[in-house]
Amino acid sequence: MHISYDFAALVALFMGACAVIDYRTKKIPNWLTVPGAILGLAYSLAAPQGIGPLWSLAGFLVGFSLLLLPWLLGGGGMGDVKMLAALGAWVGPLGVLIVFGLGAVLAAGGMMLVLAGSVLGDGYSATRKRYVSAGGAATAAAAPRKVRRVLPFAVPMALATWLVLGWMLLKTFGGS
Repeated sequence: MHISYDFAALVALFMGACAVIDYRTKKIPNWLTVPGAILGLAYSLAAPQGIGPLWSLAGFLVGFSLLLLPWLLGGGGMGDVKMLAALGAWVGPLGVLIVFGLGAVLAAGGMMLVLAGSVLGDGYSATRKRYVSAGGAATAAAAPRKVRRVLPFAVPMALATWLVLGWMLLKTFGGS
């Protein structure tokens, strides 16, 4: 897919805003994700070099479905689901799959770095207390464990998006 600078800038700004807000507040608000999705769908209609409205809608659905099950199981926030759906509206189903895959690798690497730094700096017990807590049951042995988020998911997703956009711009304007 060939992309323009304005397309890359809009997508990069959207994901950057998601990352900053998620990092600061641990939430991605509807006032950002809903207009982001609408603009992605609108861009696909208005831009002649865009991916087209059906491909944009397919990207929205793929992005939404990628994190829906983890959200239903308590493994993430609905803001992450809507952010990925909005990103899919911009980059289409294949683009959102590539970004999601790369972002998941970056998230896992970032998580390992954060946990390793915490273990080295604070020790294993303090790290375990910080990132794993017992649920509401009376005894710790019977309590289900709730794992706390180590880093906001929008951060590695934004990094992955920027890397993919950079690669796409190189393919578009850098030659072959």
